[in-house]
Amino acid sequence: MNRIVISGPAALAEGNSLATGQVVQAAIFIEDGVITRVAPGLDPGADVVVSEGVIAPGFVELQINGAYGVDFTTDAGTIVEASARLPAGGVTAFVPTVITSPFDGYPRRLAEAREASREARGAEVLGLHLEGPYLSPRRPGAHDPSLLRAIDVDEILAWAEPDIVRIVTLAPELPGASAAIRALRARGILVSVGHSNASYEEAMAAFDAGIEWATHLYNAMSPLGQREPGLMGALLVSPVPVGLITDGVHSHPAMVKVAYRCKGTDGIAIVTDAMEAMGMAPGNYRLGDRSVIVDSSTARLVDGTLAGSILTMDAGVRNMVEFSGCTQVEALAMASATPARILGLARKGRIAAGCDADLAILDGTGRVAQSWARGERVYAGA
Repeated sequence: MNRIVISGPAALAEGNSLATGQVVQAAIFIEDGVITRVAPGLDPGADVVVSEGVIAPGFVELQINGAYGVDFTTDAGTIVEASARLPAGGVTAFVPTVITSPFDGYPRRLAEAREASREARGAEVLGLHLEGPYLSPRRPGAHDPSLLRAIDVDEILAWAEPDIVRIVTLAPELPGASAAIRALRARGILVSVGHSNASYEEAMAAFDAGIEWATHLYNAMSPLGQREPGLMGALLVSPVPVGLITDGVHSHPAMVKVAYRCKGTDGIAIVTDAMEAMGMAPGNYRLGDRSVIVDSSTARLVDGTLAGSILTMDAGVRNMVEFSGCTQVEALAMASATPARILGLARKGRIAAGCDADLAILDGTGRVAQSWARGERVYAGA
């Protein structure tokens, strides 16, 4: 039996310190990859003693297109490589994202992802996020408009295999969207609104139809107006949780603060929307079939359109604190407890008995010192 004790200042599960934004000394007992007990106070005899910083729940990433030189849309088999390296940013579970692609290539991507999820040994693969191809041609973002498709429920049911497809992003104002939402939800697949030009009324109707998340709030969606609130306004006033890219580029810091004040900790999942240049030097990269130019802070198509980010999750957490004024523990919850709840994962995103032993140990500056996935140390910084 694999047993280990990790002790130090910890952001524990809701019901104690997480609810009040505090960090408390605790000893976390782990057996065979599961947290069996959390005891108050420091245990100086623990296998791992953390003297500064915080022991946080491992981060759960819901939207990432690639990283460290690999692109999931081009080859989903590279998920294995990304799984090994994402724990450096505190990620212990993730939903790799495939953007709009030639339709005849989807079966191959799903097969590659299915095999990769079995082989991955670092951050756990939670299934695919298919962002497209059922998106609005008026809000394509970095997606190739020529590859967008009209919604066909029979077509969707032919590829929406719940053993590997976890999230589907679509534009709910498209004809046939309501039927598609119902069909996907019947298979246990989370449906997200994104790349959409929906009106406020269309958005609210889509929420009633079963939309349960929103892909990258503010980006590639109908804007907020004083007489037409659009999708953006509908999301800010509704209980539907949102993904938020906190790189300071996709959303101005003031708009991150607006989102925090409107949605709160339970309504925001920090995402990176990272592409293959994350963790790499500036240069020329790919996002699916698109050429992307990357500098020190942004990734853009040749026409200047943002094409994902180069943000890491731990940097996203630090930025959330700086931009919104929330506490560190609240930001940690937005990177762990909230995305886990959105996916219905009761055993992830919390430090509590019965949960998976997924931990991100941050140093005093909020950077990752160690990551543990299912009770195994998968990253140790220098």
